[in-house]
Amino acid sequence: MRRWAPLAIVIALLAATAVAFATTERQKLEKTPFAVLHVERYLSPKHSAATIDLRFRRPHLITLQIVDANDHVVTTLVRERRVEPGHTQFQWSGTGIRDGSYRPKLTLDDGREFTLQNPIAVDSAAPAATLVGYRPHIVKRGEKPEVKITYRVSEPAHVIVYVNGHRELLGGAKSLQFAVNLPAKRNGRRLRPGRYRLQLAAVDLAGNVGPRTRAFLLRVR
Repeated sequence: MRRWAPLAIVIALLAATAVAFATTERQKLEKTPFAVLHVERYLSPKHSAATIDLRFRRPHLITLQIVDANDHVVTTLVRERRVEPGHTQFQWSGTGIRDGSYRPKLTLDDGREFTLQNPIAVDSAAPAATLVGYRPHIVKRGEKPEVKITYRVSEPAHVIVYVNGHRELLGGAKSLQFAVNLPAKRNGRRLRPGRYRLQLAAVDLAGNVGPRTRAFLLRVR
């Protein structure tokens, strides 16, 4: 019997390996047990939470974690929570997390793990806007009532234009230099003659709002 013991162990190991291989191949052929509906691309812990929307095909016990670029877990959102077929939404505040790129990682009750290919960029730094120039400095009511403002931003961001301290316009694009046309109107009416203090502020894709620039004057005659 002792002579057959090593052979029996080898056979048992081969059988276990074959079963594991067959199970893995079967799982590969199955449909992904969930669909990714939406994952927030940008997150500022100072302003809002990142939404993760998933749709499950069957009931599962799931663990949802957030991992960094090295696949290290930085936080666990839910652990062994039961989800039913259909849409399920999760929130991640990003509190206490360093700025950087992170991904959701989902573990099912059958042991399968899925790291979503939907990175979430955590950004807590406010952008800065710099005025490059604007034309014209003086607007006559009989002329085309429009002011072209050129600016730079420290990162991809939009720009807010303030007139006498009031937010009047959100413009720009995901570029570092852009121009915005400010109509010399308010509520559909032309601005009255006088001086107007204009300021800019940048708001990045995560929602961080930077400081306002120094005021620059627009005269309406």
